[in-house]
Amino acid sequence: MSEAASAHPSRRPSLVVTGAIWLSIGLALACALVVGLVLPALPPLPGRLEADALTGMVSSVGDVVGRLAAMAVLGLLAAVVAFVPAGPDGALSAPARRIAGWAGRAAQLWFVASLLMTFANPAFVTGIPLGYTLRPDIWADFLRTTPSALAWLVSAVVALATVAVVYRARSASAFAVCWVAGAAASVFIAVTGNVSVGLDHDWATDAAGVATLAGVVLASGAVAVVAAALAGAPEVEATRRYRRWSLPLLALAAAGYALVAWQQLAGESPLAVVAGAPVVAGGVLVVLLLANRLRPAPSAAGPALTAVALDVALLVLGVAALGAATHLPPPRFLVPQSSQVNYLGYEVDVPATAALVAGPGRPNLLWALLALTAIAAYGWGVVRVHRAGGRWPVSRLLPWLGGWLLVGYLATSGLWMYSTAVFSWHMLLHMTVNMMVPVLCVLGAPFTLREAASGEPGDAALPGPRDVLAALTANRFVRFLLSPPVVWVNYVASLFVVYFTPLFGWLMRYHWAHQVMLLHFMLAGYLFFGLLIGPDRHPWQLPYLVRFALLISVMPFHAIFAVGIMMARTVIGEEFYDTISVGWVGDLLADQNIAGQITWFTGEVPAFIAVIVLAAQWFRSDSREAAAADRRADSGEGEDELGAYNDMLAQLAERDREQGRTGGVR
Repeated sequence: MSEAASAHPSRRPSLVVTGAIWLSIGLALACALVVGLVLPALPPLPGRLEADALTGMVSSVGDVVGRLAAMAVLGLLAAVVAFVPAGPDGALSAPARRIAGWAGRAAQLWFVASLLMTFANPAFVTGIPLGYTLRPDIWADFLRTTPSALAWLVSAVVALATVAVVYRARSASAFAVCWVAGAAASVFIAVTGNVSVGLDHDWATDAAGVATLAGVVLASGAVAVVAAALAGAPEVEATRRYRRWSLPLLALAAAGYALVAWQQLAGESPLAVVAGAPVVAGGVLVVLLLANRLRPAPSAAGPALTAVALDVALLVLGVAALGAATHLPPPRFLVPQSSQVNYLGYEVDVPATAALVAGPGRPNLLWALLALTAIAAYGWGVVRVHRAGGRWPVSRLLPWLGGWLLVGYLATSGLWMYSTAVFSWHMLLHMTVNMMVPVLCVLGAPFTLREAASGEPGDAALPGPRDVLAALTANRFVRFLLSPPVVWVNYVASLFVVYFTPLFGWLMRYHWAHQVMLLHFMLAGYLFFGLLIGPDRHPWQLPYLVRFALLISVMPFHAIFAVGIMMARTVIGEEFYDTISVGWVGDLLADQNIAGQITWFTGEVPAFIAVIVLAAQWFRSDSREAAAADRRADSGEGEDELGAYNDMLAQLAERDREQGRTGGVR
């Protein structure tokens, strides 16, 4: 890596580059101030209290400051992980240590702004004075009842943890963990805003989450390139890496935000309403970013860095547009909605039939996109392996395709649409996502495919995906999360914690929370079955006897869980199901009994498949070991071991004879 660094010496950004970024930050803050001044002049929404001028101003400015600080921190973390050369033995290099110091200071600002927003955001949303939320008891109540305030609290916790980590960590893996947590916190804030209100908010929420994640990755890369140059690291390879993925990420983010704008405007022209101003500004910024990306890549380091810095400046202004869109009430707020639309985003007044459940239905955008991405990425990996002259087993390709095609079918079928309103259909979907899909997907060995398709680990200067994955696997916190006790407890206890507590009813009230619940159950199932039957290398390699014991041990708990659902005398999530009032469902307890039966049956089938697969893997492993031992014996390699073993037996027999003679003399 040092040779690569010397071949491409670093170039510090010019004053024009840094000046453009600081100018954009100033404009973003000015935009937040303007929004705070405009809010009191807007007509009040029907049936809703309006926040006073001070509360609106603090919320508007605090929102933009928090988002900008998060953008800076995540970009600096990304720079340490993937945009500066690693030091010897995986330690932080000198530029990385310098960037880590900047990240620590930016994370402190992120923490303060996020903590302030836990007070200002619920005050603005509910239309009460900011001082009222400063009371600890009122603040705690708002955290329980206002998802956006809870999202800012999560952001504050992640920021505080990042401050602690960046000053203590000595390897890039800890920075990668912080980046993942920060990206999740940013998505959490996005999906709990205005997008969670009104007709089609299920689509808008999914689109906002996907667009935010794409934007976070895009902004992290742009900030990381500039930070690497400021820290004295060679920016040529970093710039090339950023440009490789910037265009598809920008297109994905633009498509997601366009869908959000369509839902929020509710048929109004963006030029006819105040809430359309951020939409227009965002469209202009996307066009400018596209124009900057579509220009031929400069061959010299200086112009290339300037182009990336321009991206950073435009993305900063994009953050200001998002902050404005969060505070300016959209036309969607003025459209009356039923309780079903309020909670689900659509109506389910048509009774479910076999044809409606099995046939095409309202698509779940997030899961459909996940299925499409998983299949496309896997296929791309297989193609790369074959182009390199290798072969990828069909026995791994088919389970992966089967698992994600099943997800794709469910995500576009009527079953998924009705599962949000009928508990029995929900449990069928849940058990499929929690057990059947993970069992199939782990057999596809996606991480082994990623390693086979990536070629050499890393390039001449920067860490590659294989390096980052290897570092994460070696991270102590990640190893703890992947340890057998944690994986087992998470897989088993999650069922009882979610469904036998008030948590289930709360999660079903919000589309984003329902999505998080299903994602958690799929991840829990993947980690559990990956530990037991996954072909991928695992940080915790268990003997087959222990794997078999772990698999058998969860079966009684699944049976207890299913029986508990059937025998319950109260309706699980009763308040939620009463509120959406789906009249054709009938007796909720009878439907819950059916849900318990579905849970029992659908849990047995994947478990049986896992037992068969584990037994086959165990048999093949023993057969390979026996064959290897036979080959060593035939080749004479095992004669020394056999002779040593016979000598040990002879020594033991001689010692027994001597003890016998001694005992006889006595």
